[in-house]
Amino acid sequence: MAGGEIDLHGLTVADALARFTAHYNARLRAGETGPIRVIHGYGSSGGGGNLRTAFRELFSRHAGRLESVPGETYFNNPGVTVVYPKHPLPAPSPNPRTGGR
Repeated sequence: MAGGEIDLHGLTVADALARFTAHYNARLRAGETGPIRVIHGYGSSGGGGNLRTAFRELFSRHAGRLESVPGETYFNNPGVTVVYPKHPLPAPSPNPRTGGR
């Protein structure tokens, strides 16, 4: 799945959001509109994790620019979200709340 998957484990929320946005927009610029499997992990606390929460919030906030399907819907895997690109995303804005892991 070349370009159709991005693994963001181990990154800070800010770095993961920036990397995903760049990957997503680059695919659209190249004319690639197939699904992207976003591997964000579930979180070691068992409560969802910062990356998962931040990505689910991003996808919800930009529902007009993309469609997203939580991994638990089809794969029984809450550490993944499948994204269907439609329109470019704006660059992520710095947010002190999302700076952690």
